[in-house]
Parts: sequence; C-alpha cells; structure tokens
Amino acid sequence: MKFARALGILAAAMVMLGASISYAQETPEPSAPEAAPFGLRQGMSAEELGLQAARIGDNMYKLTSVPVPHPDLEFYVAQVSPRSGLCYVKGVGKPVRTNGYGIELQSQFESMRSEISASFGHPRTVDLLLSDSMWEGPPNWMAGLAERERLLFAQWTKETRATLGPHLTNVFVGAKAKDSASGYLVVEYYFDNEPDCQDEIANAADVARN
Repeated sequence: MKFARALGILAAAMVMLGASISYAQETPEPSAPEAAPFGLRQGMSAEELGLQAARIGDNMYKLTSVPVPHPDLEFYVAQVSPRSGLCYVKGVGKPVRTNGYGIELQSQFESMRSEISASFGHPRTVDLLLSDSMWEGPPNWMAGLAERERLLFAQWTKETRATLGPHLTNVFVGAKAKDSASGYLVVEYYFDNEPDCQDEIANAADVARN
C-alpha cells in the first residue's frame, strides 16, 4: 500500500513538472519595447509626422514639435524616404552660453550622456584635441571646438554592448560650438532601415540626374 501511494505521488509530481515546463515554453519573456525616440517610430511617413514638419532638403524635415520633447532641445530633424519612412532623427539643443573653458557646455553634455546611459548602458566617449591643433590648454577649449579641432561625443552601438532594443543601431550625443562663447548639443538616433533609406535616396538622385 505504501509503495502504491509513493508511486502515485511520484506520478503526480511528474505531471505537475511537465505542466510547468510546457507553460514556461508557451509563455516566453516579453520582448523589449520598440524604440521611439522623442515619440517617433521607425518607418513613419512624412504625413504621419504632421503639420509640424517643414521640408528643409531632400527627404529631410525640421520638426518644431514632437510627441515627447526634451527640455534641453530646441528643434528636431527627421530623415524620411518614400518607401523606408523615418530612418533617422536628430534633436538640436538650445544655445548654451559659456566661457573659453566650455564648462557649462561640458556639464550639459555629461548630463545628457548620463540620461541616455540610463536607457542604453555604457557608451564609447571621445574627448580629444587633434594633434596638430593650435588650441591647446583649457582656456581654448571652446575655440578648438568651434574650429572643429576638438571632439566631444558619446556613442551607443552594438560594438559598445549597448542595449539599444528593437530597430535602433546607433545613438549619438555630441557637443558643438557656434563660436568661442556659445555651443549646443546634438542627439541622434539611427534606425536599422537607415542603410535602405540612404540607398533609396541615392537611387532617386541618380534617376533625377539621368
């Protein structure tokens, strides 16, 4: 009797184990949500961008408003091709007044980098002055940036082991200078349809020339 009871308990346990394994196989973990920088999704058409979009060049649109704006950004630029749709979006920062050391601009860059890192992980950061530049020394920091002889940017890609999620291939934030006393940030997002978008635009340009 005890042996039969033990067999019954063992059989019940095996049934429960099989059910739990089957349930686990049928209910995979949810995938990461689709990337939507500033509330914009890959593949959106120019019409979906709405009346806030003003065409500023071939397949490029300036957006004065987006669904999810950032308080430090002034306007946005989107690249949209007829077939691929939205493939790239850039946010352009508000002007930052600073001194030759660029302290205020560097501070805003570090803040934006930290904010993006909270979503995508650790980036590759480049902060350097070109070897042949005359703008050496901390007081000439902004002058070097204005002359494009200094670089300050951070980049999130698969190579940096960033957790970009579906459809994103590259996220970039960089510091730019209007002059030695004023600068701004740019924040760029590249979707995985961006190569197709560029091919489509290039092919259309070739057809137009011929």
